[in-house]
Amino acid sequence: MGSRLVVRLLLFSVLAFPPIGVTAQQGGGTSALGVTVGKLQTDEQKRGDAIFHKNCHLCHIATAQKRELKINADELVGLFKRPNTSEPAVRQLIQEGIPKRMPSFRYNFTAVEVDDLIAYLKVR
Repeated sequence: MGSRLVVRLLLFSVLAFPPIGVTAQQGGGTSALGVTVGKLQTDEQKRGDAIFHKNCHLCHIATAQKRELKINADELVGLFKRPNTSEPAVRQLIQEGIPKRMPSFRYNFTAVEVDDLIAYLKVR
């Protein structure tokens, strides 16, 4: 009986909450979590969207659970509109991380994947 309830809840959550990147891939607007994103026009931006939602969204999208766990990572919306934000600086943060705050992704992403991620962050 308990396993049926778990399956029903899991099915409900999958149907009620579409994947975060779906709205963004369909041409901009607001994602499932209410995050405003620009229109993804290039394949590079679309691949970056997939990379972000696979690797980065757990910390970089605001949720009640994140607040409960005291994860204080920025949402990265409008990252490249902030003063003093440059591609080399963002690339360095992705590759080297921030001690005790963000892991290094130097060995996780290829140079092309970092390029894709940066292209996505520019329209986020």
